[in-house]
Formats: sequence, C-alpha cells, structure tokens
Amino acid sequence: MIPISDMLIRSISGYIFILPALILYFLSLKKTEKRQNLLHCISVSVFCYYLLGILTVTGIGYTGSISFDPRITLIPLLGMISGPIDTILNIILFVPLGIFLPFLYRSFRPMKTVAFTGFLLSFSVETLQMFGWGKTDINDLITNTLGACFGYWLYYLLSKCLPYHVKNQFHAQNINDRLEVFFLASFTLIIMVTVQPWVIHSLLNIR
Repeated sequence: MIPISDMLIRSISGYIFILPALILYFLSLKKTEKRQNLLHCISVSVFCYYLLGILTVTGIGYTGSISFDPRITLIPLLGMISGPIDTILNIILFVPLGIFLPFLYRSFRPMKTVAFTGFLLSFSVETLQMFGWGKTDINDLITNTLGACFGYWLYYLLSKCLPYHVKNQFHAQNINDRLEVFFLASFTLIIMVTVQPWVIHSLLNIR
C-alpha cells in the first residue's frame, strides 16, 4: 500500500495544475452566461481532488513509464472473503462518488445513473492498472460499484434534511451535466498520468 505521505505529495502535485484550469473553466462559463453558483464551483474543486485521490490510491500514474503488464483476477467474490479489509476499503473509496454526483448534477439523481457511473469509473481504473500500475480485479469492480450505491443512499438521506434552495446552490446550472463530469474525469486522468509523474520523478526526484 502507498504511504499516506506519498499519496498526499502525489495528489497535491497533480492538483496544483488542475485548480488553475478549473478557475479558467468557470470564468469561461461566466462569459457565456452560464455562470455557476459559488457552492457548485467550490464543490467541483473538492470533487476533482477526490478524483485525484482515487487515482492516487489505486496507483494510477505511480510510475513515469507505461508498460502493458496485465495481472488480472476474474474470479468474483473469492477475494472479498480472503481479504475483507480490502473489500471494505474499496467500498469506502467510492462512497463519496455516490454523494458528489447527485449533489452536483440533477441528471445524476437516479440511482441507476450513479451506479453506472461508478461502474464505468471503476472499470476505467481497472483497465488502466493493466499498464504497470496495479492489479486488475473483478472484485474491485463489484465493491467500487457498491460503494457508489451506498454513497447515493447517504445522499438521499441527507437531501431530505436540506431545503430545496440550499440543494439548488450545489447544482450545475444551464450546462450539460454528463459532459462536465466526463471532462473533469478525463482532465484529471490526463494530469495524473502525464504531468504528475513528471513533477514527482523529475522535479521532486521521488522514486
């Protein structure tokens, strides 16, 4: 497992390039009369750091070189029984995703949309891990998707306690929700596999 201090260095070294891009993105929306509420902008910034955290914890971008070296486990449930702690951690890792998505975007209110997005994100991570960044495990795919669903249930309970006008402050306004999520996830991934390894290995000389 990657040390916590190492995770912080790697995630922060990627985030310092993402935050300015987010500021420019929201400023561009403002100029096109698609200005977003401040709570939404702040929450999206936190959401992007969370996405960076997922990639960091799962080892994406851990090395500066890319080599196709798949290590695949296709037997479901077996790993959950032999490694219950890893199972719990994999569930917890995706719980915030199930909370962020419906809070930030109206089109992610259906639970099936959140579950499918959690599945796609987990599938993307597991696929990327074939390139020398970890082990691809079908159990991770199952537990990550479950985590997103649990997160959605927490969102559902929390949303019952919040007034509508407060929840509306978090929602994206007059934009394509799914396109923004795709943009955020893609941009975060690009930074994590290109700029972040360069900062870590070349500038900071961390191995």
